[in-house]
Amino acid sequence: MTVAAVNVNLWIAPDEANLDPTSGGLVIYTSKPPPDWNFQEFNTDTDRVVEEILAPTGFANVTVPYRENRIVIFDSALFHNTDHFRFAPGYTNRRINLTFLYGKMQTGASARSDL
Repeated sequence: MTVAAVNVNLWIAPDEANLDPTSGGLVIYTSKPPPDWNFQEFNTDTDRVVEEILAPTGFANVTVPYRENRIVIFDSALFHNTDHFRFAPGYTNRRINLTFLYGKMQTGASARSDL
């Protein structure tokens, strides 16, 4: 599996659908997995990620609130998750997120410039 280098998120639901404009966006932590971790380790072993990587930093992050037509571009290696959200009921009020992934993440030996 190829993991993207860059993550681009675009939100397209109307702002009026978001019942809490301070939330609904994306939490991007300032930490990355160690270079020797594989996709399975950093994408599914949540307890280990929290204990070994996020907790020691005090869960340092940037939280980007939801806004219609907002794009968030970030390094895909950074741990991230959807912020809590509360949108109005109904099909037309659903939180809609489009994610575009670009490039190939360089980790471990593949990230070395001398190879």
